[in-house]
Amino acid sequence: MTVLQGVLAGAGLVAVLIGLLWRLFAHFDARNESRIEQLDTKNERAHAAISENIKAVDERAERRAEAQRTELEAQRTALEAMARDVAFLAGRQAERDQQAEQTSG
Repeated sequence: MTVLQGVLAGAGLVAVLIGLLWRLFAHFDARNESRIEQLDTKNERAHAAISENIKAVDERAERRAEAQRTELEAQRTALEAMARDVAFLAGRQAERDQQAEQTSG
């Protein structure tokens, strides 16, 4: 074997090794891309589920707030009616007291 044949054989071996390494890296790169795509899909589903949960919590909070507003309005109306009744009764009592003073005085 001549020196040229030895160099060519060595270059051929290096080329084969580089080709094998290239295929190995390409294979792992493809696997990683597949995993990344799977993780992206999983992440999108989780994000959508979280968004739906937040929306449901917001809707429940809004319903509770509306129920509280309704209850407070009903209480306010009841208190106003009680205040009117007390004012009316106080006015009546003042009239009675005034009549009692006029009859006694």
